[in-house]
Amino acid sequence: MGQQANREGYRPIRIPQVLRMIQQQQLIREVKAMVIEDMKPYIVEHEELKLIGIPCISLNDMGGKYHHAKEALLSSAKHLPSVKNASVQFGIWPQVPTQEQSEMHAYILCVEVESFDNIPEWYFKTILPPQNCVVVSNKDGNFDAASGEVDQYIRDNDLIVDAEDRKYIICERYNYEGEGFARYSLPIQSSSTSQ
Repeated sequence: MGQQANREGYRPIRIPQVLRMIQQQQLIREVKAMVIEDMKPYIVEHEELKLIGIPCISLNDMGGKYHHAKEALLSSAKHLPSVKNASVQFGIWPQVPTQEQSEMHAYILCVEVESFDNIPEWYFKTILPPQNCVVVSNKDGNFDAASGEVDQYIRDNDLIVDAEDRKYIICERYNYEGEGFARYSLPIQSSSTSQ
C-alpha cells in the first residue's frame, strides 16, 4: 500500500518537460558564456571551420546586401540540419587583388556547418584552416573603434598577424544571442619576441 501511495503523485508526462527545461537552461548558460566584455581584446582559437554563406559583391549598398544575406541565412538555417548555430555568423573576405576595387569588393556572410551534405549548391562553401585571432566586440557595431583596439592589442603584445596563403580570412563575427558584433584580426602567426 505504501508503494502505491508514492506512485500516485508520479507523472511520467512531466519528464519530457523537465528535460526540455534543463536543456534550455544549459543553452542559456552556453550563450551567456559567449558574451564577451565590450571593447576588451581577447584571443579566439578556431579549429577548422566549415562555412556556407551568401556573397555580397560591390561596396554599393553593402548595408542592404548584408541585411538581405543575414535574413536569408537566419531563415534558411532552420531547414539545414547541419548548421551549428544560425545566430553566430561570420563575415569573411577573399584574399584577392580585386578587394581594393569598390565594384569588385566581396564580403561573404557565413554560418558554420558540421558538413556540406544536403547543402544546396547555390550556397558559397569553404573550409577555413585552424587559426587564432585577436577579437574585440563592440555592442554598437563600430568597425573602426573595434579595429583600433585590435591593432593596439597586436602592438602591445608584439604579435605578428598575416593572412599568409589563406584564400579567405574572417573579418568579423555576429553573435545575435551573445555580444553582437566582434572584429577579427588577421590570423596570429607568432609573437615577435618568440622569434
